[in-house]
Amino acid sequence: GEGVDASWRGRRVWAFTGLSGGYAERAVAAVEDVLALPDGLTCAAAVTLGGSGPVAHFALERARFAPGETVLVRGAAGSIGVTAVQLAAGGDAGEVAVTTVSAERGARLRDLGATLVLDRSGGGDDAKAASGFDVVIDVVGGPQLPDFLERLNTNGRYVVVGVVGGQPPADFGARLLAAFRKSLSFATFSTDSVPGPERRAVRSAQFAAAERGALRTVVHEVLPLDQAASAHRRMDAGEVFGRIVLTP
Repeated sequence: GEGVDASWRGRRVWAFTGLSGGYAERAVAAVEDVLALPDGLTCAAAVTLGGSGPVAHFALERARFAPGETVLVRGAAGSIGVTAVQLAAGGDAGEVAVTTVSAERGARLRDLGATLVLDRSGGGDDAKAASGFDVVIDVVGGPQLPDFLERLNTNGRYVVVGVVGGQPPADFGARLLAAFRKSLSFATFSTDSVPGPERRAVRSAQFAAAERGALRTVVHEVLPLDQAASAHRRMDAGEVFGRIVLTP
C-alpha cells in the first residue's frame, strides 16, 4: 500500500507482534518494531533473544549494576535468566549466583557464566551465599520473594521482571521497610517503559553479539505451530531450559 517500503519484502526479520504473541502464519507489526536479522543469525536464535535479551539488559541497567558487584538471577533457567547470567558475567560481576531446580541445570548455568548455584533440589552452593548480594534480578516473584529481598547487602537493589511464581505475600512491603537502615531499593521493570529507539538499539547490538558468538542463545526445542499447547504444558511443568520456538 501507499507509504510501504517494498525493500522489506522477502527479508528475514524479528518483529514484536504485541502482548498476545504471534501464533500465526502471518502477523502485523509496527515498522518501528521490526528489525532485519544479521545473515549469520538463525530465526530460532532471534526469536529466543529478541524479546528476552533487552529485558535482561535494561533490568541490570535499572539495578545500576557495576563491575565487581555480586548478582543473583532468580529463575535463571528461562530465556531472560540465561541472558542476564551472561550479561552479568560479561560485565565483570564479582559473583553471579543463580537459583535452579537441579544439578543438571546448575551445570548448564555455570557454563553460561554462573559462579554460584543455589539448587532447590538440595545440591549447590547455598552455604557459600550467606554474605548476600548487591543486585537481584527476579523473574519468579511468588511467596519466597521477601526471603531473597532479605539477602540483599546494604544499598542492594532488587528488580522484578516477572512473577511466573505468582504474587509476593501482601506484607512483603513491610519487610522491606523493616530493613530501613540497609537503604535497599526495590523496583519492577518492563521494557514497555523504554523508548522504542533504545530497545531497538540494544536488540540490534545483541543480535550482532549473538551472530559473532559473544552472546549465546538457548533454544530448548523447535516445535511446529500446531504443537503450541504441548509447548505451554512443558513450560508450566518447568521442563524448559531457555525457550521453546514455534515455527509455522
